[in-house]
Amino acid sequence: MQRILEQAAEIDLQERLCDRCLGRCFARLGTGLSNEERGRALRVVLAMLQGREPRYVSPEACAICRGLFHSVDAWAERAFESVEGYEFRTYLVGTRVPPEIEEAERELWKRYGIALKQAEPLKQEFNREVGRRLRERLAARGRDATVDFERPEVEVLLDLPRNRVERKVHSLYIYGRYRKLVRGIPQTKWPCRPCRGRGCPECGYTGKQYPESVEELIAEPVLEAAQGEGHALHGAGREDIDALMLGRGRPFVLEIERPRRRSLDLKELERTINERARGKVEVHGLKPVDRRAVEAIKGLEDKRKVYRARVEFERPVTQRELDEALAKLVGEIQQRTPQRVSHRRADLVRTRRVFSMKGEMTGGRQAVIEVVAEGGLYIKELISGDAGRTRPSLSEMVGVPARVTELDVLDVLGEVPFETEAATETQAETTAEEPS
Repeated sequence: MQRILEQAAEIDLQERLCDRCLGRCFARLGTGLSNEERGRALRVVLAMLQGREPRYVSPEACAICRGLFHSVDAWAERAFESVEGYEFRTYLVGTRVPPEIEEAERELWKRYGIALKQAEPLKQEFNREVGRRLRERLAARGRDATVDFERPEVEVLLDLPRNRVERKVHSLYIYGRYRKLVRGIPQTKWPCRPCRGRGCPECGYTGKQYPESVEELIAEPVLEAAQGEGHALHGAGREDIDALMLGRGRPFVLEIERPRRRSLDLKELERTINERARGKVEVHGLKPVDRRAVEAIKGLEDKRKVYRARVEFERPVTQRELDEALAKLVGEIQQRTPQRVSHRRADLVRTRRVFSMKGEMTGGRQAVIEVVAEGGLYIKELISGDAGRTRPSLSEMVGVPARVTELDVLDVLGEVPFETEAATETQAETTAEEPS
């Protein structure tokens, strides 16, 4: 206590500080007082000990804040106006203060040995005061919102040097599972190759290589309901355009950018999506999640996948030949980046594992094969060999060139931590960048 009084006495004598800025030098050393009350109390104690009148410095004359806190209400009103029309439950206020104020405060602390653990930066107090008044304004409109330092739905930055307010609306995240029921639809929007998305005669000036995608079919009703400005689909794998996603479905996290509404009827949205995308895409188990779910979904990319491939051989193959070849493929596969994706993938040799394979000849040259494999294994190349880039392959083991005529993803194995038991019984797992 003696050391605090000595520091306060020296500052009080030597510096032109208002009560608030004096109190902030010792802000973390007690509770129950505002910085202004704390500074005033220190000045009263010092005056009593020295037998004199307490000193007073007006905020406008303060060497640090220069009366800045008189503008708190005005900044709070501007912050409120910036978030009007947006629904949110959590928020955070940040402040960018003039560099000369930050420098003056640092120099003051250094000059009098004020430890960082006992003081509070002006920026932090300004955030708190504006944030409190913003909450009061929200409450007056019947809106309940609280400060969240880690994952706020809305952030407001008060840029004091530029005299402006910046608003950042964080994305809305929705988890679910989808089934793709038709071939020829990509998982996400593909920009037109010739014009790279700008629009040209070849794409009908849509900027798209394909007229629709799984992402667009799912996202558009949600985007409308949330009044958002954009969307992205995150997931644990990506089936080929010509492959189906069947079984329980693929888990995904849909991100809606800068939404104005967050309280959505997800059951009704499921019905809307499934009605609009009838016969093409189905979704199930929609539920709200936070952005951490994106990383959880990405963690499923390398999990086991179950595939069904219809295969055609160049010459007839017996069931025994097929069974013997499939048995040899269980284990490690060395796979160089396939030729068909080498323009957009690094040219690497990857080791992937096949856990099980079984198949049945359905004709002299046709077979249906089911594969359980590690995520990241290209199934079409596992069958064809891709001119020796995948080894071993079914073509190599049978001794007959083979190719996939149809490929379906039946399941994405692995647990989704935020998926309820009810959803698990009726659905499956998500989307990202899975070779097929």
